[in-house]
Amino acid sequence: MSTPSAPPPTTAQPTTTAPTASTGAPQPQSGGAPPPGGGSGAPPPGPGTGGGDGGTPQPGGAQQGDTQQPASADNTAGTSDTARQATARPGQGSLRAGLLRTAWTHIGGDRVEGDKIVIHADGERGVVLRALAAGNVDTVRRTFQAPPRWDDVVADAWRRRSVVLRGPGGAGKTAAAVRLLISAQAKAFYLLDSVAELTRLTELKQLGRGAGLLLDRPVDLGELRGSQLAGLEDLLSQAEAHLVLIAGPEAELGHGVGEYVQRIGRPDILHDVLLAHLTHRLGEDDAERALAAVGVQDLCEELLDVAAACRDAARLAEVIGHEHGAGLIDAERVRARMDQTGGEGPEEWFEGLGDTGLRTHAVALAVLGGLPQEYVAMAASTLLDRFRSDRGVLRASVEQGPVPLRQDPFSQSRRMLDEKLRARTVTAVTRGDNGWLPCTVAEYRNPDYPARIIRHAWAQYTIQGELLDWLAELVDKPSQQVRSFAGTALGLIATESFDAVSTLVLPGWIRDEASGEQRREAIAYALRVCARDPDLRPGVRALVEGWYLGGPWQFQAAAARAYGLCLGGADLPTALQALTRLGTVDSVQIAIAIGDAVADLMEEDVRANAPAVLRALAEMAHEPKSRHTGHLAFLILANALVTDEPPAGGLPGRSRPTLLRLAADSPPGGELRRLIGYLWAEAISGEVYSEPAGTVLEAWATQAETDPELLADLVRILVDEVAARSPRAGLLLQRYAAHWTDRDRFRPLPRSAAVLGAALRTAPSARPTQPGGDR
Repeated sequence: MSTPSAPPPTTAQPTTTAPTASTGAPQPQSGGAPPPGGGSGAPPPGPGTGGGDGGTPQPGGAQQGDTQQPASADNTAGTSDTARQATARPGQGSLRAGLLRTAWTHIGGDRVEGDKIVIHADGERGVVLRALAAGNVDTVRRTFQAPPRWDDVVADAWRRRSVVLRGPGGAGKTAAAVRLLISAQAKAFYLLDSVAELTRLTELKQLGRGAGLLLDRPVDLGELRGSQLAGLEDLLSQAEAHLVLIAGPEAELGHGVGEYVQRIGRPDILHDVLLAHLTHRLGEDDAERALAAVGVQDLCEELLDVAAACRDAARLAEVIGHEHGAGLIDAERVRARMDQTGGEGPEEWFEGLGDTGLRTHAVALAVLGGLPQEYVAMAASTLLDRFRSDRGVLRASVEQGPVPLRQDPFSQSRRMLDEKLRARTVTAVTRGDNGWLPCTVAEYRNPDYPARIIRHAWAQYTIQGELLDWLAELVDKPSQQVRSFAGTALGLIATESFDAVSTLVLPGWIRDEASGEQRREAIAYALRVCARDPDLRPGVRALVEGWYLGGPWQFQAAAARAYGLCLGGADLPTALQALTRLGTVDSVQIAIAIGDAVADLMEEDVRANAPAVLRALAEMAHEPKSRHTGHLAFLILANALVTDEPPAGGLPGRSRPTLLRLAADSPPGGELRRLIGYLWAEAISGEVYSEPAGTVLEAWATQAETDPELLADLVRILVDEVAARSPRAGLLLQRYAAHWTDRDRFRPLPRSAAVLGAALRTAPSARPTQPGGDR
């Protein structure tokens, strides 16, 4: 049941204001006051900002006048249910950011998975770390087999907080590094990409105490010096953290690094590694039965010879476990699966598949690999359908055929298909529209395959039309997971054919009447991939600026999404300036696109970007022409971002609205708290979006209903920063809270209603406001 809309009170409407040092800012006609911060963080009046005079546009700014085409009557602010739907997607921005990282991990080949954490030093750009997947740590914990002299290595390694691990190829150095951190009682595990990032670390507070840092064979390892590791000792000690760097056997180490080196050797035999991994997969009894099967022991001796590596033993355990699960271990099939590449690359392998059904499944696996296997299977079927005709044979755009109208669904099992496609299915926990859930994902065993197969299929066969139509169909589906991966795949194609895709494909997607919003979002995903290429970045910027300057509204909405997802990370001020200017267009769809864009910008780096993003929204809410857009964009932002906090101190994990966390962590009188309070007061008191404001506020209260600490934060912010700022907002808050216990409400919130209502009734009345000054 939707939140009842609170009727506006009949009392006089004083202006909402926040502490500000400015005294000369113009007042909006609707009664709002200048945003907090004295305008110091907002763009100055002039071309390219909300206070433009219609002069010559600056880079990133829109021209005034006839270039901004008005939206249609049913697309203007406050006239559509679209705004209500846009503010009823809790956590959508955080979900989107995580899925895009995962999509690039699987399609782009960036195999360092895990949630991103950005640590900032004063005056420095952020240092990016990624959390090592818990499943990888658990596998090492359960399967690691100590190499010779391991006890001595552990004893010597942690005389300091840092260690450099060396060893021959195939010695299992990565697993040994994780095991070293486990022996140091690391509570969380993070990966860095380079020595350059390591040397910029100046604080580790965001990681909590007891972090384990891992740097695996960085390309700039030769630039590391022993003095740099010595300089990290105090930082690591204060955080109770440990660091392991892995050096390849041929890597040259800098001066002074040698005293940090610990060497490991190859295991004497790999049978113990095989048995440990097989036991982890099957259990002790089934592992013994699998190894006792006819021909398996001889096969293991053959494949795990003196030239084999620890990873080969782990891979053999995976193959034997898969065969055992199918009921019969065929030694020849195991041997074939262990040496399936035959020295050929994915392109030659793809051409040799022959069967069109296998090829379409291979393409679907390249695009959606890493998602639940059901998504891959259904996508493969729909792609295959595009090559059938009414007669049941292939269309002319594909050489090989024919393909019957119907195929025997039992002609080959999942195991047989995985074998032919060099794929695997694994049990995993993935994050989708309904949260983190267990599933079985399908993916290529070799992480190089997805990108190479997508490029090969696009460039070498005359199926471009079918591929693009198929990707559009995937983008149109309601699953955010599928849309994220399909949009990323389109971006990979666009890096090969940017001009063709940008001129022949994207305009039609942008204007699509049925699925324009989803396709504009996917276009931003694609351009995000293109913008990674320095050679394509100027073309991406020119394309987006053309949409921004040239309207109609569909193209300006697409530009807004692109500024949020692919251009704002490199140039935040210009992106926010463009979004602020777009806020003057009276279009609910553009307003929603701006809301999603600012959520994307903030999710990119919450700590660094939040002040600038909130100042831009405050400027929108302050200016009469963009006031309604600012209100809706803020409500989308407040609803879209959530911060998941892991269990700690015996307490379960919890999820907090990111803006509420920022306000609660900001000191009284701090800029972030004042900005959030100002924007809430503006949105609640606004004439157009009071109902969506109630929906978002109720979503916050729902999260706080069973979390006393979160409820205390919520009440404190609403009373001290919203109600104290505006009597009208305070009265509306009381009415919202009163409705949370209505008898016909499907999800009553008695605790939140009681605590907030009592606090509002006993709070001092808001003092009269002085336009442009302090309360």
